[in-house]
Order: sequence, then C-alpha cells, then structure tokens
Amino acid sequence: MRQVLVRCCKCGTKAAIESSKEVSDTLKQLYCCCRNPECGHTFVVNMEFSHTLSPSALDLPDALRQRIQEVTPAMQGQLFG
Repeated sequence: MRQVLVRCCKCGTKAAIESSKEVSDTLKQLYCCCRNPECGHTFVVNMEFSHTLSPSALDLPDALRQRIQEVTPAMQGQLFG
C-alpha cells in the first residue's frame, strides 16, 4: 500500500503524519509535523472522499454477484467491457 505524502506548506519539506482523526465516513483529519527541524511547523490536513470512478461490486445484489462469478473472465469482459 502506498503511503500518503504530505509536504509542509511553509518550507516544502516532507511531513510526518503523527496521528489522525476520523471525522465522518468521508472525512479524515491528518495531524502532521514538518520534518525540517528549522521549520517545525505542525498542521492538520483534511483528507476527504471526492467521488467514485468505478462503482463497488458490493453494491450489486448477492444473486447477481454470484452469477457473475460463475461465468468465465472472457464473458465478464463482454458483460462489462
């Protein structure tokens, strides 16, 4: 899994995410500290869900998901390609 890279908005140095707080299902606050000892800026970054690019297969009814799993990958490609 890739890590989130946060840069200090004062000096541009990489910052460490010290902790986080889940505000809601779509918003998380990241508490950050600049790694540049001459700067030492501490700040909060909001990480928020924006929009869906591809819907989740979990949104499909169970019966339909089961039927999709039973067909070949080639047939799945034809259904959703």
